[in-house]
Amino acid sequence: MGISLFFLLCHGFSLTELCQVWEGILGLQALPPPRIFLEPTFPVKLGDLVKYECVGAYGSLQCLLLRVDRPGMSPRVVFREDAIWEGRVGWFFMDNVAAQHTGIYTCVYYFNGFYSKNSNELPLIIRDVLESPFLWVSPSTSTFFGQSLTFHCNSTLALDKYYLYHGSIEAENPFIESLNSSAHEGQFYYPYVHRYVLGQYLCMAYNSQNPYLWTGISNKLLITAGAPPFLFAPGPHLIHMALTSAALGELLA
Repeated sequence: MGISLFFLLCHGFSLTELCQVWEGILGLQALPPPRIFLEPTFPVKLGDLVKYECVGAYGSLQCLLLRVDRPGMSPRVVFREDAIWEGRVGWFFMDNVAAQHTGIYTCVYYFNGFYSKNSNELPLIIRDVLESPFLWVSPSTSTFFGQSLTFHCNSTLALDKYYLYHGSIEAENPFIESLNSSAHEGQFYYPYVHRYVLGQYLCMAYNSQNPYLWTGISNKLLITAGAPPFLFAPGPHLIHMALTSAALGELLA
């Protein structure tokens, strides 16, 4: 529906609140958009309590949370709350989040008889919906500097997006995208181990056809640095020469 036709339908018959909301979303009003935030940040665990926060203009009366069920679809109002903190902030709580709550969310605020433009979009991604993958590394978790490592994130499910995390994902450490992936595995390659590579690793995955439903967290791997292997095993004659040289050094000291 074009904006002009929509405007005529809304204002030619009755100025309903729904029309006002859509005017804000379509940009027919000049009120600046708010900002939307999510707590806890990614990833949200299945069954957790989450809070969306909509920060708009001072003096706002209400804030509305809208959801885009599918990319390209128009958002729909899912929550409406009175603004707090001098009318600037709206809080929206979701208890015991489940798969049906996932999607892209945005918000608007109501001020002086008008609705704002919609805010930035912030998706709700839930983990622990799918079975956790299994993480392993070759050649070993005990490595040495200069060696190469290959991480393997395996899943029994048909997934195509695999991410490796160095440290804790709850601490928002950046993820590492796989270099090679198939329907059941993502591979991550480190050509050269240095001290920044050491530490704890875990992985997660999802299917790109439903990017908001993630697996649980994999098992954790701790990469440590050991002594490099000997390039060759010393023979008995070399050991004898070493002992003789050490004894001679003692006599000459």
